[in-house]
Amino acid sequence: MALDLAAGLSGWLQLQTVQRLGDSSGEDSARLIATQIVNAQGRYAPAVSALPNNWGSTKKRVDMALRGRSDSATGWYGAIEIKWPGTSFDPHLLRLDIVQDAVRLGFIETGNDNARFLLLGGSTDAMSKLFDKPHPRAEQRESRRIAFNDLLSRDLKDPTGECSFSVWSREFPGAGERVPDSVFASFNGKIKAELLAVEKATTQGKARGTVYVWQCSRTRGRKT
Repeated sequence: MALDLAAGLSGWLQLQTVQRLGDSSGEDSARLIATQIVNAQGRYAPAVSALPNNWGSTKKRVDMALRGRSDSATGWYGAIEIKWPGTSFDPHLLRLDIVQDAVRLGFIETGNDNARFLLLGGSTDAMSKLFDKPHPRAEQRESRRIAFNDLLSRDLKDPTGECSFSVWSREFPGAGERVPDSVFASFNGKIKAELLAVEKATTQGKARGTVYVWQCSRTRGRKT
């Protein structure tokens, strides 16, 4: 499914480009397209803005749950968090938001397929700004950018990345703020991500944007 999501959303991004729509369609639109792709697979019933079964009565939600198609199904096969930045954003803050999504996925109770997908897409300029543009005069921003790249590999030949407690607690303070306290507790393990799929949207031989899908997880860490 990761391959289908990357291919489908990159095709949608390509269509947006040739229609000269630019950044007029953002994260909400990408979430809708992702829901349609998941639904078309016939394996899962996607549910948007869903409350994980192990998160209690919190108001916190995740972008999409992957549930069984039976009316009696209650467990989750997985979950998806989606980020689709435009070109006007603060990369320092967005990196924290994305890492928070990766952490959230690691604390969702799932069964069977255990899909915990972080989906990130956008224009070539947006991805370059997020991953590649250095901050030579801002040490804190640059160290966060490096840690962000260490966690989220963009190379299918070397797809795994991680962030130790000593790194994420320093570079991404508040990484667990969007997980209920009762679930996150005093977690001090590693955050891990494996690149499953990457697709480029290309027109006239030029890359216009990219879509990435990572499987997110964590080590056990401390429970209390």
